Amino acid sequence: MPRLAQMDTVAALGLGLGIAVASTALMAQDRATSPGIDRLQDRLSDQRVLFGVQVNREVTENMLEEGRLIAMGGSDAGGAGMACISCHGAEGQGDGSGAFPRLAGQSGWYLYKQLIDYASGARPNAVMSGIAQRLDEQEMEAVSAYYATIEAPYHTPLGEVSGDILQWGGQLAAVGSAERGIPACTNCHGPSGAGLPPAVPYLAGQYSSYMAYQLQLWSDGTRDNDAMNVMSSIAQKMTEEDMQAVSDYFARVRPMARDVAADTDAATPAGED
Repeated sequence: MPRLAQMDTVAALGLGLGIAVASTALMAQDRATSPGIDRLQDRLSDQRVLFGVQVNREVTENMLEEGRLIAMGGSDAGGAGMACISCHGAEGQGDGSGAFPRLAGQSGWYLYKQLIDYASGARPNAVMSGIAQRLDEQEMEAVSAYYATIEAPYHTPLGEVSGDILQWGGQLAAVGSAERGIPACTNCHGPSGAGLPPAVPYLAGQYSSYMAYQLQLWSDGTRDNDAMNVMSSIAQKMTEEDMQAVSDYFARVRPMARDVAADTDAATPAGED
């Protein structure tokens, strides 16, 4: 069984950094409506809930090379059907359609956890579940660390979006909606949606259609692999228009730390296409 499923430590990169982190799993949660104060206090002392991590060990060149080979289909299971680059692109930037998420520079621990959840069924997906189930633990760690180190160009967001929609999406991202109990996305996902490694992924530069779809999965309960049901409870308070607006907004944000000098497919400023 993978170590995350057993709540032991796991080595993986933080976002874009050459360090490894160790953490326990964020397991699927029960949905008790009234857990009681004692149970809530117990949860708050649980490092899985608090995303507690510690530096564990360096990610070696051999590990990164193994990850690169796995991305190309070189796992023990192997074959074109196991090649990450087939869907996510040679540099982990996706194909621009939004059907497949951008992986480049994402937190390695977060990517590792998603692979564990795909394999266990905590995050069901017709394509990724089968792939993850054929990767062993070391391969999951290696390919996650590899993608965490990559810097890749951004595709220009598809379609036109009105300034009003982007403004609404930006407002939800920055301050949320007090009337409907929607917290600001940046509270957890960091300034400009840059992510808070190791546990919270970046949103900035991710594909709009992918993010909106994930929010819908959170809302209807299909996806249920978050800590304390945070994303599920937030998404259930959002309309489809909210989901699309905030996704359109973040798709057009480019954190300065992630800018690539050779990016020939530069970001389109918010409100322009």
